[in-house]
Amino acid sequence: MTKVAAVILGRNTSEVEGQSRIALAKGADLVEIRFDEIADLGPDTIRHLAKAVGEHAIATLRSSVQGGAQRRGGAPRSALMKEICVQRFAYIDLELEEDEAELDDLARIAHHNSAKVIVSHHFAGAVDVHQASDFLDACEARGDIAKVANPVGDFGTAIQLIDLARARANRPPPIVLIGTGTMGMVTRALADALGEEIQYASWGGTAAPGQLPLATAVRLRGREPMILGLVGHPLEHSLSPEIHETAMAALNLPAVYLPFDIPLDFLDQFLLAVDRLRIRGFNVTHPLKESIAQRVDELDADAERLGAVNTVMVQDGWTVGHNTDVYGFRVSLRALGLRVGGRMALVVGAGGGARAVVDVLLREGASVQVTNRTIAHAEALADSFDDSVAIVPMETLQRAGPWDLLVNATPIGMKGGEPGLPVPEAIVAKAAFVYDLVYNPIATPLLQAARRLNRPGTSGLEMLLHQAAKAFELWTGKSAPFDAMRRAAKEALR
Repeated sequence: MTKVAAVILGRNTSEVEGQSRIALAKGADLVEIRFDEIADLGPDTIRHLAKAVGEHAIATLRSSVQGGAQRRGGAPRSALMKEICVQRFAYIDLELEEDEAELDDLARIAHHNSAKVIVSHHFAGAVDVHQASDFLDACEARGDIAKVANPVGDFGTAIQLIDLARARANRPPPIVLIGTGTMGMVTRALADALGEEIQYASWGGTAAPGQLPLATAVRLRGREPMILGLVGHPLEHSLSPEIHETAMAALNLPAVYLPFDIPLDFLDQFLLAVDRLRIRGFNVTHPLKESIAQRVDELDADAERLGAVNTVMVQDGWTVGHNTDVYGFRVSLRALGLRVGGRMALVVGAGGGARAVVDVLLREGASVQVTNRTIAHAEALADSFDDSVAIVPMETLQRAGPWDLLVNATPIGMKGGEPGLPVPEAIVAKAAFVYDLVYNPIATPLLQAARRLNRPGTSGLEMLLHQAAKAFELWTGKSAPFDAMRRAAKEALR
């Protein structure tokens, strides 16, 4: 079973010892003491920490060229490494290149003191998987455990690293092969399934981008992992990881929810790989909801009717697309006390989210108008509803209205996205209630405009939560801990 190591980044001896003891009490098998992070590092510090927690520790003095903290003054690295090796630690990390001249001598001393030797290499930038494999070979030849970390910039590289790790599984010596960065998180989530020696997890600060939190790594340890996630581009605004992580923790499920930033050009590659990466389900966000609908093996009734998917279930390679946006928007209207039967609504946008909104509004008995910057997209949406929807070109909005409800179903105003308003403020003034599907930030530009005009409004947070709860239940077969999910979302938005 893969050991979980909490990475400790304390600045002094007492801080490192205290944080190490807490992390071990929280379920870590090991702590990695990053000695390079300790100010004024000297032999006394090394001896004290070896005595305090060494039997449960990986001793690492990461060099600056390998991504470690910049050390100024103090004893030279070679002297500090010798001091580390004469102490009793469970593991000692030696760097393939920086320690190359003394590596065999240091390893011999470490073995004499019953430590296992990790020989490591951390690439500063992404390299070809063949180069990563060559360095893994070199580390294997010198250590008890070979560790290679490679930055991952795209999903294809993550797949290649996982395939490499799988090919090396169950043969000595053990390995740790990490894809760093957000796109590399799936390599960490599968560490146990790939038979890797150690899973490095964040505790307090994050030592490397893409590390799983200690609580998540502990929850996955020794259990069949369920990989879930969010697919779209870009994803910086999304609260879904926080919401689903909280839900999985509340029910102690061996699952992890990861961001998969997948441009359209990589979508087919992603779908071909989901089964071998143990991905059991994922949400879909802008701009891929309609593209996914054209690629999954099966659609539920809502997704087929709308031609848009926001939730996918995967079983034995078979993908089933669902549209939980419909459920989420319908339930949110009722939770907000909004009655739309016989009312006039204006929907801004013509993508997958807009389709779900229009579908619910029509079924609830509203009269619906749609506007969009690209009129052809609005026409396509209207055609899919058998002309039950009226199209209002952007340039004629001033002559239209008023509306009982205005719904923004575009990403305009979203954190990290296009700023501004989806329609002019004069149009907002014609709406009795404003519903912005954008939920991050809390006070979107559209809702700020509504407030200036004394118009009530709401963000898309309620819709997000209800569709997320429905997706969670589809994937896990368990009731979603809705209150915990709501608290997580609100905390993330502060």
